[in-house]
Amino acid sequence: MALLTVSAFAEAKGITYDCDTAADHFSELSMPVDTATFTVTGKVQLKTLAASATYAPIARVQIASSAAPGQAPDVYAGFALTALPVDAKKAPAGTPAVQMLGYSVNGKEDDIIPFSLLTKPGTIQPFSLTYDGKAVVVNLGGEAKQFPLRTKEPVVRLICSTGEFLFTDLTIIASR
Repeated sequence: MALLTVSAFAEAKGITYDCDTAADHFSELSMPVDTATFTVTGKVQLKTLAASATYAPIARVQIASSAAPGQAPDVYAGFALTALPVDAKKAPAGTPAVQMLGYSVNGKEDDIIPFSLLTKPGTIQPFSLTYDGKAVVVNLGGEAKQFPLRTKEPVVRLICSTGEFLFTDLTIIASR
């Protein structure tokens, strides 16, 4: 049955997930993967910002250990797309936000990808995450970075908070 799930993702053009949350709220889609090695590909795009004095709009894509809905996993690795709202009248390009791409692993932010601050909000960001049972390789913004990760029950997590992020062409393909 698990191979049918992965095969269904592989044969389809990919799923679309419109992750739209109010200010100071989050939404999560967790997809179990019953294969030892796999690659997740897709695109993510910031659509709108929700005004918040506490949280920045953010979307995350992670390979993680299985956890109850709303609970943080024990281990994970992936990336985050963060939008920092700015006054469009004061911004050089008249844009309402500065968009940043960065890696995240086990609760720690790591390295903002160079030049991601120059990316206009709304830019479609293609990505891939490959899991081989020992590590996750994240390909994002023309760069690749590897993080150690071991879990017996991997899931793919899509999370967004304080805005609308559109995930498209999402596929999960078993590696050989």
